[in-house]
Amino acid sequence: MAKAVFGNIRRQWKERDWTRRGLIHAARITTAAIFAYVLAHVLGLPGGLWAVITSIVVVQSSLGGSLKVAFEQFVGSIFGAAYATAVVLLLDPTDFVTGAITLVVALGPLAFPPVISPGFRIVPITAAVVLLSGPGLGLGPLDLAVSRIVEVGLGCAAGIVVAVIVVPSRASWAVLEKTASVARLMAQQLDALAQRQERRSEALFLAGRVRSEVAALETLVVEAARERRTWFTDTPDVEPLARTMRRLRHDIGMLRRAPREAETDEVGGETAEPWRQALEAGSAALKRIEQVLAGEEVAEELTRLGEAVRGYRAALDQMRKSGRTEPLSTAAMGRLFGAGFALDQFRRDLEDLVARCQEIAAARRGRRGRVLRKRRE
Repeated sequence: MAKAVFGNIRRQWKERDWTRRGLIHAARITTAAIFAYVLAHVLGLPGGLWAVITSIVVVQSSLGGSLKVAFEQFVGSIFGAAYATAVVLLLDPTDFVTGAITLVVALGPLAFPPVISPGFRIVPITAAVVLLSGPGLGLGPLDLAVSRIVEVGLGCAAGIVVAVIVVPSRASWAVLEKTASVARLMAQQLDALAQRQERRSEALFLAGRVRSEVAALETLVVEAARERRTWFTDTPDVEPLARTMRRLRHDIGMLRRAPREAETDEVGGETAEPWRQALEAGSAALKRIEQVLAGEEVAEELTRLGEAVRGYRAALDQMRKSGRTEPLSTAAMGRLFGAGFALDQFRRDLEDLVARCQEIAAARRGRRGRVLRKRRE
């Protein structure tokens, strides 16, 4: 028992690859901090504290995330420094009471930008730095504001440069990896649903994992869109992938509920076999999404899925023609036909996902072909 548990932990560690990711992130942060420190020294900035801190904050797991944080840090620092400087010059605090009043006047309105985005927490922080650090450093408010903006700008630049050069990780690439990962989880969920009662708890657990992974995929899609807007990637638009995966998650949720509600019906056995075949075909197609992104085909699995859905409908039609549906209540009939609708909707959305992946694979092949032609020339 203990050996199996430790083996499972070791396998999960390997799958998530925490060690490799941790080392890469540590290398990026360290490089960015050193780079920012060197820039501050070369430019003659005292200490370079804020440049180093900002560079550490800017370095994210993907380039798109780094671009977002850098924008918020730089714009937020400019706004916070400018507003705090204006308040100090207007009120001219000279003692504790006037200093407290100045702090209230400065920080009160600046509590709103963080509501727009958590990254704008830098706005009130910068204002507080400008208000409280000047006397201790022997700098006036304007000099301190300019120094703060310059250091934050250096830190943002250092973070972006490192994100681009040191083991670069594009969100657009991560979207494709996450899509394949979510598809494998969905396939496991379908395998569990095909067993009905035996693996119901496992299907429910996997549903929670799929929900969190789809949310993570949507975050990566936003970061990938930012990379496209700044010309840091030529990967096709990946937003349709997240939209289709979201629909598939809802479809599988319907599939999860349908047999649970209908399995007590006396006629449930007549549709059980095509139901199971559809889930297994859908699982097989989802397991191969990574191969589809590499240019392979899943036509056989999609054909099996379509045949299983038609088989489910045929079973319902046969039940109706033979009069087996007459004793059923309206609710029972609704469950049976609702399950058929859920299967058909799942089939359409899965075909859409495969088509989206094939479009991306074709675009990637075309890009590689252009690169090879340029190298030959």
